[in-house]
Amino acid sequence: MKSYRVRITVAAGLAVAGLALSACGPVQAGAAAIVGKERISSSDLDAKVREFREDLAAHKLSEDQLQLGMSAPQVILYYTANARQYAELAQRKNISVPESEIDGYIAARGGQAKVDEMLLSGGIPRSMGRDTIRTVITQQKLMTQVAAGNDEQSMQAALVKVTQEAAAAVPVTFSPRYGKFDLQQGFVPDDRLGAVEAAPAQ
Repeated sequence: MKSYRVRITVAAGLAVAGLALSACGPVQAGAAAIVGKERISSSDLDAKVREFREDLAAHKLSEDQLQLGMSAPQVILYYTANARQYAELAQRKNISVPESEIDGYIAARGGQAKVDEMLLSGGIPRSMGRDTIRTVITQQKLMTQVAAGNDEQSMQAALVKVTQEAAAAVPVTFSPRYGKFDLQQGFVPDDRLGAVEAAPAQ
């Protein structure tokens, strides 16, 4: 079975790495995660999960068909935290991603409908699409700054540097309600807390 990071990246067609996320330290009550000093509330996450399920229903898809290997709340929480983390890092480094770049990214991948399909197949609500793409472009720009070359080995080394920098600059702490976060597998069950918490289906 493919690792969480590979599975998510292939499914969504987006190069977002999981190395920059961690699961240590306390989490505020009612929070699904803390990104830097910013709180992602459980209620906000639940709303995104409901929206995702509505998107799936509109496209006549089910979560079982996607074979994400993770629950919808876990996948959406991951991408929400990742987007906020890189948004803060980009601000600190004075990196901008204009809307025209996002439009170009979408056009290069067959248009909005095709991108929406990629997002849904990766467990991402359509409303999170532009933020997710902005995260990818931001990461690519950061990698270009630190890469020694354009070959695969250099880009992999740059990816490690960028994700480590993001983790140090904007740490992410997940609530254990959503499982333990493993760098290779993503969220895994936390035996101390039982089943992973999931948003109610509509």
